[in-house]
Amino acid sequence: MNGAFFGKLFQKKDQAFAYAMIGLLFILFSAMVFYVGYSNEEKETLLMKTEAERAFNSIYMALTENPTTDKATSLMNEEGVIGIGIYSSAGRLVRWLGNVPFVFPYDDFQTETAAGTQSAAYGMYRFNRSSGILQYMRMARLSIDIDAGSLQIDTAGQLKTDLNFPEVLYVVMDAGSYAKALTRIWMLAGAAETLLIVVFFIFVRMYLNNVRYREMLTRQESLVSLGAAARTLAHEIKNPLSAMTIQVALLKKVLPEQYSGELAVVDQEIGRLTQLTNKVSDFLRNPVGNPQLIEVRSFIEGLFSLFALPVRFTGDSLSRAYIEFDPDRARSVFENLLKNAMESCTGRDPEVEVEITSGRRGMVSISVLDRGDGLPEGSDQKKVFDPFFTTKIHGSGIGLAITRQFLKARNGTIELSAREGGGTRAEVTLPAVPEKFAAVILAAGHVGSAE
Repeated sequence: MNGAFFGKLFQKKDQAFAYAMIGLLFILFSAMVFYVGYSNEEKETLLMKTEAERAFNSIYMALTENPTTDKATSLMNEEGVIGIGIYSSAGRLVRWLGNVPFVFPYDDFQTETAAGTQSAAYGMYRFNRSSGILQYMRMARLSIDIDAGSLQIDTAGQLKTDLNFPEVLYVVMDAGSYAKALTRIWMLAGAAETLLIVVFFIFVRMYLNNVRYREMLTRQESLVSLGAAARTLAHEIKNPLSAMTIQVALLKKVLPEQYSGELAVVDQEIGRLTQLTNKVSDFLRNPVGNPQLIEVRSFIEGLFSLFALPVRFTGDSLSRAYIEFDPDRARSVFENLLKNAMESCTGRDPEVEVEITSGRRGMVSISVLDRGDGLPEGSDQKKVFDPFFTTKIHGSGIGLAITRQFLKARNGTIELSAREGGGTRAEVTLPAVPEKFAAVILAAGHVGSAE
């Protein structure tokens, strides 16, 4: 266990906590939106019940005062009431005005009562959204006069009477305004929820961008520190390497032939260290260099002879495409990609191919393809462009980092992806130079080559 491990662990915990808090806040705000919606719906329902009660009382009082029903009928039209009725406890119609059923529709309200959402004592309603018709009822609280002489008591002490007491008030009315109010409430709630989703989506994006920015800043700080250390190290290594090279050359002259093998090993390792320090210098110095016009196909074809195994262009590769790039850096980029493809497997031909195609928006795509062992699995895929990261035994891990640095300086990109059927595709994308401009540059003689 080291500090880096605990740092990553704490970072993951911080991100998990941030996501949990964002999710919790989203749930709370969503609950508030729906709570406000249901509260407003309840408010409109109470107003609707009040309106039904008021309409019933107004019409019933008018009907009582004027039995000719003219005033009551006029009030019904004004209030949008279709009919009112007073029903007995047995459900029979006692008094009515307008269009109401002769037998009270208990079954229509039974479902609402069973659901426990409404009370007959305080008023129950059924609302049809499609028609906008509202049915409202509640238990009546009417005073009635009873002739005591008509009442009889049986032997069990129970009251015997054929009277049915008025018990239920019933109103049928047009409640289109109620339907519009409900629609408006839930449309606003839906709009608020949509806005909430958008705000939280933006918030999450900002958080992720901030995480990526911090990671990039940390990586850049590491690269700055690494660059300073590598620059000093490369300078300090070059001097001893130069002295060692001179001494090996002298030893080759004075030592017997039997020591030539050992000296060759020393010479080879010195050369490898020299090459590594040169690559580090390339990585640290100005990556732009001296851009020149390069004809891509012929330039890459000039690198094929460096490798023992054959390399070929795919059948659909462009015969001619131009880029502006420093020739030395272009050689470093494509030679490194071809070398990686050649070393992608052992004991068999990796079947390396190069594909050149036209990209979008004036770009040219150069892909190096192989049938090797493929990309490393897991988190190693994200590290392949990090300086000094390598999965090879004898690799330095600086090649892809230099490649990306050079391409980025010329507004280019590089992507590694797995091929269907096995192997890897390394795709380089660079701005293409149109042929008409290339012809002008060619005539001026500013052309780069792989030599």
